[in-house]
Amino acid sequence: METGKKLNGYKRIRFCDYQEYESGRHNNGGCYGFWTDYENMGNRTWEVSYGTTADFSYCPVCGRFDDHYEGEENLYDSGYSCGEYKTVTDAELLQLINDFEETDDEYIEYTE
Repeated sequence: METGKKLNGYKRIRFCDYQEYESGRHNNGGCYGFWTDYENMGNRTWEVSYGTTADFSYCPVCGRFDDHYEGEENLYDSGYSCGEYKTVTDAELLQLINDFEETDDEYIEYTE
């Protein structure tokens, strides 16, 4: 993405990290792919969540291998005991994009 490009029009921006990914071992063999999603919440705000190719429990709120989901009984609106989803502003996300150096294994996907 060009420096200074606007983010309006995008629903999700995904930072992918497949440096350790290995086909055939990407679900339970220790060679996983990871990503960080930024979902457009409107009002120049983006909600941050995390994912992996692993078959193990992985928390979308904190990005750790663990199942923190406790549902509506939880203290946090997210339902996860580790806290709420983080948010970033357009300016913060643009800075992350502009500072990111893409490679074959680390790249950004844009969804309109």
